[in-house]
Amino acid sequence: MVTNRMQKFDELILRELSTLLQMRFPDQIFSLTQVHVSKDLSFAKVWVSTIKNHKELVHQFSQVAAELRKDLSKKVVARRVPNLYFVADLTEEKAESIDRLLNEIKVEEKK
Repeated sequence: MVTNRMQKFDELILRELSTLLQMRFPDQIFSLTQVHVSKDLSFAKVWVSTIKNHKELVHQFSQVAAELRKDLSKKVVARRVPNLYFVADLTEEKAESIDRLLNEIKVEEKK
């Protein structure tokens, strides 16, 4: 269960990290969709959505994760600033796949 305090901290990290990444990668089109920080604040999983190559962008972000953590520590007042772990958010692709399957079922039922 996520407490209100942890949810606010997740949102703060999301907002600040998004700003830092937009400044560092102005030519990239992306969105940080969600952040989940562990209870001990040692680890943050960051979901990244983009219309281009997910793997490449996640790799670029992962390469600068240590620098981003250092920059975050200057902006966020916390006992500890978490290590950042970036993952591709494939929610839209999965939703499209499910939608396609449902449409196929509908077509089959009409036959």
